[in-house]
Amino acid sequence: MAQKVQLLIKNATYYANGVFLKGHILVNDGKIVGLMAELPEVEAAKTIDAKGKYVLPGIVDSHVHFRDPGRTDREDFFTGSRAAVAGGVTTICEMPIAYPPVHSVEILQNRIDIANEKCITDFAFYGAAGFENRNSLQDLVDKGVCAFKTFLHPAPAGREGEFVGLTVNDDGQLFMMLREAAKTGARFTFHCENYKLIEEMEKYLHETCQNDYSFHYKSRPNIAETESVATIIQFAKATGAKVGIVHMSAPEACELVKQAQAEGVDIIGETCFHYLSFDTTDIDAKGPYAKCNPPLRTAEDVEKLWGYVLDGTITYLGSDHAPFTKEEKEIGVREGIWRAYSGMPAIETFLPIMLTHVNNGKLTLEELVKLMSENTSRHFGLFPQKGCIELGSDADFVVVDMEKEYTLSIPEMFSHARDINVLFDGIKCKGMPTETVVRGRVVFENGKVDDSAKGFGEYVAHKAK
Repeated sequence: MAQKVQLLIKNATYYANGVFLKGHILVNDGKIVGLMAELPEVEAAKTIDAKGKYVLPGIVDSHVHFRDPGRTDREDFFTGSRAAVAGGVTTICEMPIAYPPVHSVEILQNRIDIANEKCITDFAFYGAAGFENRNSLQDLVDKGVCAFKTFLHPAPAGREGEFVGLTVNDDGQLFMMLREAAKTGARFTFHCENYKLIEEMEKYLHETCQNDYSFHYKSRPNIAETESVATIIQFAKATGAKVGIVHMSAPEACELVKQAQAEGVDIIGETCFHYLSFDTTDIDAKGPYAKCNPPLRTAEDVEKLWGYVLDGTITYLGSDHAPFTKEEKEIGVREGIWRAYSGMPAIETFLPIMLTHVNNGKLTLEELVKLMSENTSRHFGLFPQKGCIELGSDADFVVVDMEKEYTLSIPEMFSHARDINVLFDGIKCKGMPTETVVRGRVVFENGKVDDSAKGFGEYVAHKAK
């Protein structure tokens, strides 16, 4: 009698334990139950024929902002997760910027409840770590947050509600917060820019009438990032806290992280695909639509950054999906780039652009899996439930056609904020996600998202080692 299974992926070239193997994948009750060299006799409720394609572990996006609750005019868990699965992302690690940020267990539970109703992907949450809530961090650890996030500057004017419990205002507050952080054993990640240096640079540029689009990257030079990274490293050494630097863009900062890792400091680095794919000339051309913090760097810096990705200094990649309204970008065209909000809704372009880099020889497909799924899951306590194709793991997959050539187009994107994705519009790609599977359920195929999967996503808590 044929075995009954939920899903069969046949004729697969799939990633497992660092290499690609050929065979057939069996799924039941949302878990991987068979990895077979020969096609077994099964009765499958759903079959994907992956002949000529690659089956990767679902992408785990380490750096996502969905703005829900509070600013659902920008994005919510449903629209954001639609974009995610269209781009092969099956688990999101959601950052704590929201109304209010996740600085208490009660707020975290509210976020979980909202995501449970809307999310197609599975989801993990960062906690907010600031000076104000430094004595409440263990409660969030106990509730399973995957890590913490801190900004090294006061809340931006007009956005105070999004940053409660998420900031330290000076080095003294940072040190005291990290002393408490070290007691939890959790990972604490930082947005590293020296805001006082940036303030002075902005003042200088205005005074000297350097007010074109280059204002953004001139006001946030590499040293602003590097100096902040140096401080985090020194404080991590002094306190014993486990730390991470998100969205690294400056090669000089990467070199400091590399040296610290060699010295035994427990520090990891993240960069985002746009820092590997675009440069300051894109800010010159597209202004606010290419504005993110830290800014895109020079073409020379981009090439150097790739070196730190390939040598392992950069541990994992994220999208830094940051949706805003059209008006929040357009104000930077009318009144000056410094007035525009920073970030792009990048989650659905993340994998396509990185697959294109694979086809262009910048990295291997095996390296891509480690950087975009496996390493992320390991460092945020989600492995081996997520980030791998192994017996007993969640059946999260993205099937990719490495030969498919196409052009990214705003009208074909899924994010609610897609209209601001001018930076990615018209980019030619080679390598397409064709099917996305979350816990055995096919949620994206034939260019369409299964909207009936709204609310299918589940909370994934950090698993202590």
